[in-house]
Amino acid sequence: MEKQNLNELINKAKSSNQSKTIQKIVPVIKKEIEEIQFSFYMEKELLKKLKLKAIQEDTSMKQLVNSAINNYLAINN
Repeated sequence: MEKQNLNELINKAKSSNQSKTIQKIVPVIKKEIEEIQFSFYMEKELLKKLKLKAIQEDTSMKQLVNSAINNYLAINN
């Protein structure tokens, strides 16, 4: 490709009026309960059962774990 053709292409690209995507800004929603990230190891089979239970109950693994811990603490306090 000749240098002149390349310059023509560059000028054509600069002159085209392509709409630019503008990023949408969404405000952060403050959560009612303060949360922190916590990681731990668990048995592989237990994790599989947890995932299956979450799917069956149409909920998240996080919700199941939080509920289980809350129930345990309520019973044992």
